[in-house]
Amino acid sequence: MKRKRKRTIWPMVATLSIAVAAFLWIQSGHEDMYTVETMTNGDRVTRSFESLDEAKRYMTSGKNRTLFSPSGEVLDFTGTGIVVTPSDAITNLYEDEAFKKRQSYVAGGTRLQLIERGNGHLKVRISGADVYVKPDQMTLFPEAVVERRGYYEIQDGDVYHSVEANGHLAGKFLVGPTKKRSDDRYYTERVQDVFDSPYQFASIRSSSPYTTKEFDQYLRSIDSPLAGEGKAFKRAEDTYGINALFLLAVAGHESRFGTSDIAREKRNLFGFRAADDNPSENATMFKTIDASVQAAAELFATKYVKGPYARGDYPGNKQEGINIFYASDPYWGEKVAGTMYTIDRELGLKQLKQIQ
Repeated sequence: MKRKRKRTIWPMVATLSIAVAAFLWIQSGHEDMYTVETMTNGDRVTRSFESLDEAKRYMTSGKNRTLFSPSGEVLDFTGTGIVVTPSDAITNLYEDEAFKKRQSYVAGGTRLQLIERGNGHLKVRISGADVYVKPDQMTLFPEAVVERRGYYEIQDGDVYHSVEANGHLAGKFLVGPTKKRSDDRYYTERVQDVFDSPYQFASIRSSSPYTTKEFDQYLRSIDSPLAGEGKAFKRAEDTYGINALFLLAVAGHESRFGTSDIAREKRNLFGFRAADDNPSENATMFKTIDASVQAAAELFATKYVKGPYARGDYPGNKQEGINIFYASDPYWGEKVAGTMYTIDRELGLKQLKQIQ
């Protein structure tokens, strides 16, 4: 009986040793392999290759494929992804791949949706606009490694936008009301894919339905130092024909309703000349709040409603409207629209009824 046990044990040990050796050989071989991951409708398929040339040939033969080194670093990719602009500079957006006509610009650290990679250019999508950027100093990420991306969602009849970006551009904010009901997340750079965004695309060449007293009522309700200044916004509306609710919303967005340092120290509610490189030092000083509001209304009336920067008389986005040239934040128009809605909702939604 003992002999039989010895005869059965040794074959088992030999078989186990061969299996372990084979496993280690496969593992060591895999560590030296290049991998290509293909993304199709959210599914991932990975193939391994012994040579870099073989892996590159396979990658370039299909869309949305990412080539990884043996250590897991991204070497190259095809298809879509994310482009992050340099954090320390403004990036110009162009209408054409030859960069002859500027469409707009965005702040440093903005995430652009990559549509295609061309010879000396990148075609991207941001805030409603399909545009071109120069590839210099851009950071590219293929779909395979993008874990978080911006999206819209509907909560209790309101649309919110969650933005992924570097620095102060990131966050979640209110855009406007909708009758649509959905639990989906909308991964899009075009707000109209979600809803009509009424405040964002309504003309600011209109009269607000609210009085000075109602504006001051709202400002007192949020403990704003601007309480008592409602007359400045209505006077600007009467003088320049720019909607007073829009002006108050821009002031609210830019200065946190008069509580920012620039607003307190310089009575500058609209970020006049507060360039991104040094906003506090560069910002214009105003003698009064009224002077700041009048200057803003005149600027919108003469430069953005009519004039050199006129691309639509509404807050808009990077494809149309004031946002094209007024702000480096690609979602400035959405944020102003959300602020208009917040004020309007507290005062009875008269503005919404007027624009609908």
